[in-house]
Amino acid sequence: MINTRLAIGIHILAFVECVPEKDTLNSEIVAESIGTNPVVVRRMSSALKKAGLLKSISIKKGLMLAKKPENITLYEILKAVDPSNELFVVHQKVNPQCTYGQSIVKVIESEFRTVQAELEGNLKKKTLHDLMKKVVTHS
Repeated sequence: MINTRLAIGIHILAFVECVPEKDTLNSEIVAESIGTNPVVVRRMSSALKKAGLLKSISIKKGLMLAKKPENITLYEILKAVDPSNELFVVHQKVNPQCTYGQSIVKVIESEFRTVQAELEGNLKKKTLHDLMKKVVTHS
């Protein structure tokens, strides 16, 4: 299912990298940038930490990247924040007596697996750094 977890994960990591005051950076500050609840940021940050993409600065509980942005692929971020991500899900209650229904579901599932694989392949080629280079800030 399409959701916002990947976008939020990317936003967290990019924001952490760009903010100079990493030692005082907390979930409230990151949540304000994203426009979400700090609980969401804490949950996502925890997943990013488990994946080795984000780490805490122990002195003041700040945040920093665990790897350089050019070494973090969008696929890694996706797998950290949404490990069972499926872009598309096929309806499951097809009439077992309908041969057409049974056949079309198999065709749809095959196509969806192909699209999912292509998406993941593209995400493996793009890095956090690639996206960060495109960000323009206005003062």
